Amino acid sequence: MKRLLVVCVVFFGIFLSCTDQDDDVDMVNIRIKNDTEFSFTEVRIVEKDTVYENIPAGEFSEYYEFLNAAEEMGLSIVSDSSFFSYIPNTDVIDSLPIGFYTYEIGIDEENQVQFNFRIDY
Repeated sequence: MKRLLVVCVVFFGIFLSCTDQDDDVDMVNIRIKNDTEFSFTEVRIVEKDTVYENIPAGEFSEYYEFLNAAEEMGLSIVSDSSFFSYIPNTDVIDSLPIGFYTYEIGIDEENQVQFNFRIDY
């Protein structure tokens, strides 16, 4: 009987201590994905004056938290030898709900920024 009680207590203790990444989320979380073949030295979200640094080709940055953010925001991108900028095509800026999001950034053959918004969770 004691063994059953101990097993139950251990099981419930482990079960209650496990949390998901989004269990304690109370802000908008945005990361950058570098969808190019070269590294980004800096990606700045202009409206928030927030800088993501050193994002290797094909990799993700860390998530940064924001009180509010939109699906598209202006970006300035610095690589080893080039500077790019992205200006959103829309005047409507709806604030995102709390959650995790990715701004996927690519550069086409004409050196134009290709922006893709993705909901992570």
